[in-house]
Amino acid sequence: MENIDSLILSLTKEEEALKRANQANASNAAKKSKRHTSETDEEAPYSDEEVGIDDDEDMEDIDEYGPDLYKDEEDRKRLQALPEVERERILAERSEERQRNLERLEVRKLLKDGRREDITRRSARAKGSSTSQALSELARRREEKNRVRSKRGRNEVSSTPDRKRRKRYEDQSDYEYSADESPASEEDAEEKAKKRVPQLEEFQSACISRNMIEKWLFAPFFENLILGMISLKDVYSLITSFMSDGFVRIYIGQDPQKKVPVYRLCQVMEIVPWHKIYTIGENTSCNQALKLKHGKAEKIFTMDIISNQPITQHEYSRFIATLEHDKVRIPSMDHIKQKVEDIKNAREYVLNDKEVNEMIERKRAVKGSSMNAVMEKAQLMARLQHAESNNDTEQVMKLTKELKELEERTFNAEAQKQSVWADINSRNREKDRIEAHQAELREKEARRKALLESVKAQKAAAAAATTATTATGV
Repeated sequence: MENIDSLILSLTKEEEALKRANQANASNAAKKSKRHTSETDEEAPYSDEEVGIDDDEDMEDIDEYGPDLYKDEEDRKRLQALPEVERERILAERSEERQRNLERLEVRKLLKDGRREDITRRSARAKGSSTSQALSELARRREEKNRVRSKRGRNEVSSTPDRKRRKRYEDQSDYEYSADESPASEEDAEEKAKKRVPQLEEFQSACISRNMIEKWLFAPFFENLILGMISLKDVYSLITSFMSDGFVRIYIGQDPQKKVPVYRLCQVMEIVPWHKIYTIGENTSCNQALKLKHGKAEKIFTMDIISNQPITQHEYSRFIATLEHDKVRIPSMDHIKQKVEDIKNAREYVLNDKEVNEMIERKRAVKGSSMNAVMEKAQLMARLQHAESNNDTEQVMKLTKELKELEERTFNAEAQKQSVWADINSRNREKDRIEAHQAELREKEARRKALLESVKAQKAAAAAATTATTATGV
């Protein structure tokens, strides 16, 4: 983005300098003859070739890759053979390169259109080049965006007196206003920044990766990070609040036509139990899943399909377009800032001894549910018998409690498993019933068509026989 801003500013300065030089030349020529002045006004001050503006060449650069960011079939096969992480990195770089080229082309088109307007301009009292104004306006908007971001970032950290003085100086020198312009108040700028749609890089900074989940799954702040919770008593209200959700990028399968992986940017609605243990990353066991939302659509996904790679421009655009199409409110800048703050706090959080022990206990509980419950029960029974033989009342009570908890966990896990299987069997039976009904309908339709064909054939044969009889009689 900084490179594009620099390009815009440099083109603006070049345009203004060339315009002044052209006006000076025109003024000198006017002193010699009015006719020469008229001819000079109608001449193009500089051609597209002089500044290297070539739309065809720019389009070739932009269209180097196809819509799916592959050059050709050979390039597709080469990238498909790479590891997923490397392939996603290369495609992301290509997407950023295409975006930069598009922005450069937009600036050059503005410059070219402005110069064409200069060719037809006759009046010496023109206020200035429309191209320069367009470029200046574009540069001003980008500078305003960067100024608001910079000021917001500076407000999030404590400022020293030197920083405050520097901030005042920077705010005063951000813009140069013409006589008919007035500076907008800071309140208006902040209000405008809050209402605007967050950009791709801002969503990316608030996105939660699989690595983060693997690292912080059992941490005490995990639910706050995912759901934006403030306290446990606010769980229900914050889960059901659209503005309190986190963001993840998930893998949903392959495009059947292009044969490339497809990802979606989604919002987390809820953390829900999962019916079996699965692994996130290398060795993190998990029995939870995420209820995700994309537009109005909601579905439960396991956390092992969450991506570590950045959001692409296409995924961001599709996410925003889906929200607008489904008439769902787009997340605000305040919400994005809060999620960025949550991630920052998670990175800086220091666990105390109690929290470390609680994390270990949570991991043990998840992994323990997949261990051999019979063996664990046998160990507890042996320890209980030993405590009873030694008349260790305190140990007997402790082991009895642990044994009871184990039996409850085993019973609940088995009940949940049976419930899942019952649900699966019910769905399979319903599926079989529907398929049988559809097969019956297809069979009836086949018989109906066969009957119609038979009747049609009989009518045709009868008509042919009638025709033959008539011909014989004649």
